[in-house]
Amino acid sequence: MSAYQPASKDGAPAKAGFAALSRDAFHTGALDWVELSKLRPLTCWVAALLLSYGFVARADEYLDAVVKRLAIVSTFAFGGVGYAGVTSKGETDFKFVLSQPAPVALAAFEKLYAVGNPQAKSYALAGIKKLNLDRYKELVAIVGAADQVEVMRGCIVTRQSLRKVAKEIDGGEFRF
Repeated sequence: MSAYQPASKDGAPAKAGFAALSRDAFHTGALDWVELSKLRPLTCWVAALLLSYGFVARADEYLDAVVKRLAIVSTFAFGGVGYAGVTSKGETDFKFVLSQPAPVALAAFEKLYAVGNPQAKSYALAGIKKLNLDRYKELVAIVGAADQVEVMRGCIVTRQSLRKVAKEIDGGEFRF
């Protein structure tokens, strides 16, 4: 029994529920767990609904920020790079976009291909290949040789045409 036990008019203990949640109970902090547990499912649903709305908006904002960052990435790299062999920021961002639901990720990669620099287009092609092989083939067919991509493998940085990078993506030389 709790310290606060409301009574009905006839002196018997009242049923727990909304009637038991009087103003006095809130002020004294003497609510029984059983009384609170009746409100819990409704409270959880309302809280989940409100939080999910906020998280969806923030996830969309974060995805947009990642695509913007990828659009101006300085090197195209997969695997360990530099003297320490760390994962590049571009690869980390690529994997984040790829982790989204397929339609969302595909739309993000399409946008990246449309607005990004040659390195970004390389990441976009890699993602589109993973998600929609037919669309990837369409894009590779129109890739120009003029775009130069800065590619980093380990400690070595080279410049290659976007067409050559696309062939290497197609051949599986980059693991993603």
